[in-house]
Amino acid sequence: MTPQGSPRKGGGRRVTAVALGVVALIGAALLIFAMTGQVSDPPQPELRSTAGSSDGGDAESADGTTPATTSPAPSTEAAEPIEQPDVTEQTAPTVAALEESEPTAISISSIGVDETVFPIGLGENGELLAPKGDQANLAAWFDGSPTPGEQGPSVIEGHVTWRGNPSVFFELGGLTTGDRIDVEREDGTTATFEVYDSARYPKDEFPTLAVYGRTEGPELRLITCGGDLDTDGHHLDNTVIFARLIES
Repeated sequence: MTPQGSPRKGGGRRVTAVALGVVALIGAALLIFAMTGQVSDPPQPELRSTAGSSDGGDAESADGTTPATTSPAPSTEAAEPIEQPDVTEQTAPTVAALEESEPTAISISSIGVDETVFPIGLGENGELLAPKGDQANLAAWFDGSPTPGEQGPSVIEGHVTWRGNPSVFFELGGLTTGDRIDVEREDGTTATFEVYDSARYPKDEFPTLAVYGRTEGPELRLITCGGDLDTDGHHLDNTVIFARLIES
């Protein structure tokens, strides 16, 4: 004969087990959300294409984080790629170019950037190297381009994320026309630039001439990664910000 009350005790154990199971599932779901939801997608400017233009694309860099350009030196030809900033609307510069002086820091108040800048060069295959190691979350000035404020386009790059976390240029795609960029220089001066265009390009259609080509006055190009990820976890696009010197 079954002792009185045993079924109730068994039922209580079953209810407790079910409740614990539900709690465990909720806990697992919250853990997954925390792991995947810590980093939101960075802002993305409009996607453009240079297909069919003379401003041909270049291969992706070895780590997939920055554009690789086989000929990164500034061109002597005017940039006229498809869907690039409309150079016909650009007016002659009103601010005189500065003397050569390497950048030391960059500040973009609208997106909360205030970081050190260091020089970076090219790899063995002529690709623009990417910041890494202790300098991974800093901004890097391409030392083959003019210094910020000099005549021509100065190029500064930075990671959008590094090892899964937001990096120096995570919010770069959120810049809009009129935003200011301050670059401190080794000689103690500050070059202030104003954004006049921003866009995202497939990495195999990187706008080489628009980035490195001759300009009417001192300009700045900021570059990071953007777009979706490929199967190796590398971004498929590059975000490029175009700005011109307005104050020094």
